[in-house]
Amino acid sequence: MAVALSCLGAGPGPAGAVGVTPPGKIGAHAHAKPKPPSEVTLAPAAGAGAAVTMAPVGLSLEYPVMATDLGSGPCPPAALVAELQRLGDPPLALAGASQDQTAPSGALSGPPGSWETATLYSLPSGFWSQLHCLLSATGEPLTVGLNLKSGQLSWAEQMVAGAQSAATSGLDFSLGNEPDLYNLPNYTSLDKPQPGEETLDVSTYLQLAAYIQQALAGAPVIGPELARPAQWQHELPRVIEALHDHVVGVHAYPLSACATPRAVTLGGLLSAQAADAPQKLAWVVADADRAGVPAIISEANSASCGGEAGVSDSPAAAVWAVRFVLAALKTGFHEVRFHFSGNPYDPFVLHGEQLLTRPLESAIAALNRWLPIGSSLSSLAGVRGLLATRLTTPAGAAMLILDNESTQPRAVVLRGTPSVRLESLGPSQSGLQGTELSATRGRLKLEVAANSVVALSAAGS
Repeated sequence: MAVALSCLGAGPGPAGAVGVTPPGKIGAHAHAKPKPPSEVTLAPAAGAGAAVTMAPVGLSLEYPVMATDLGSGPCPPAALVAELQRLGDPPLALAGASQDQTAPSGALSGPPGSWETATLYSLPSGFWSQLHCLLSATGEPLTVGLNLKSGQLSWAEQMVAGAQSAATSGLDFSLGNEPDLYNLPNYTSLDKPQPGEETLDVSTYLQLAAYIQQALAGAPVIGPELARPAQWQHELPRVIEALHDHVVGVHAYPLSACATPRAVTLGGLLSAQAADAPQKLAWVVADADRAGVPAIISEANSASCGGEAGVSDSPAAAVWAVRFVLAALKTGFHEVRFHFSGNPYDPFVLHGEQLLTRPLESAIAALNRWLPIGSSLSSLAGVRGLLATRLTTPAGAAMLILDNESTQPRAVVLRGTPSVRLESLGPSQSGLQGTELSATRGRLKLEVAANSVVALSAAGS
């Protein structure tokens, strides 16, 4: 990123996510008289906003991905510990499709008796001990997904015991993954529910869940981990009550790479529809509120079925992630957990001690730093051409996030703050770009690049 600054009157600087532009040069036509940019201040929100009660971003990992990342030693690679700490020690979930395909270590013996048995994943013998070493270093809470489809109570009991030996800072359990898809032969059936199917499927799920729940001995439950929550919309209150959920968790992907990966494009990921996808699930939050428990998006990423190379691993994914999480929090969700499956949308990849980060990683780190527990956020109306979010930290400090969803740069004037810390994410440059700017006579004119997100805070705060 490059920033040019000169008391509202110098020439424009090099291209970048943010610049300071001379008066009269905003807009595509220099001869047209542009509307003056909005003026904003860095100040705490006047009214109550959405409260941040848990880390805004967590991670959801498939069992084989977690096992690989833990390595072959008694404790995980130092690079993994350092990366989780950089991300703000986010909550970890062992979940996804693999939770209904995982058997505890030693449970599978002898030749497989069926195709289903042959395709099960057996946990490595040292998995829980390695995980305990990781959690002892990072202090993250843990969610453990249990295999519901196999229906083995003894397996659940072994997994619960292993999880209890590993957890250091909180533990809950998920009973099965995406049970609304259990009976579907293929993805073409998703939009063709049969009469009475919802009630029958929910009843079957709850019967199995009650059986496996015996292994928990009253431990807290999160779920029901629905892939398409709308398919169980009428029955969700019954599910929440029957499971005694302490957190309602559902999945949300704005795009799908399952059947038509060509539909996963940079333009689609940067669209308002992809950013605002959590708003369509406001009814889930309402159901959770009526039950007196929080709701989270417990699995999410840019596109289902692992994402698409060139899109899900691009800088645009970081811009989308900030928009998506802010929309989720404003809708009433308390957290978003980004999914790892060994595919292009993973925020980072670990090869032994070598860790490769992708652009999405920088958004996760930024969000957990910008929004510590105890902070709040709310929309700020009237900022011309930009979506503005005002953040207030537990200590009362203010931050302003400006989001330009258009394909043209947009200007704004910040006043009342002598010096500003500016951080930005754009669709063409990886990583969070940061700099400090000083105002002249109490005013600073900024230009937010197309499809970019900028966070402003008082320097030194």
